[in-house]
Amino acid sequence: MAQFDVYPHPLEELRATHPYVVQVQSHFLKRPVAVMAVPLAPLDTPQHATVLNPMLEVAGQAFVLETLAIGSFEPGELCSPLANLGQDAQAIWDALDYALHGY
Repeated sequence: MAQFDVYPHPLEELRATHPYVVQVQSHFLKRPVAVMAVPLAPLDTPQHATVLNPMLEVAGQAFVLETLAIGSFEPGELCSPLANLGQDAQAIWDALDYALHGY
């Protein structure tokens, strides 16, 4: 499990609107009881890409990071990463900073 790994949303009932989550928790935390993740929504949703909700690409499709919907899951709920968004780390950090600090 690596920071910025993308997983299928662990809650099946949310996969239609938020098919994936991005694991954002630091890799320095060993054996966590929960893993922080942010859902991804298809870009065609009413929300547009902003600093708070940047556009990210997974498997050739555009998604919006729904930063304010951050949540946590048990480590075993996130299985088989499909991609890693490490190349988008700055946009993800900017979104989290904006949500938490306003800049």
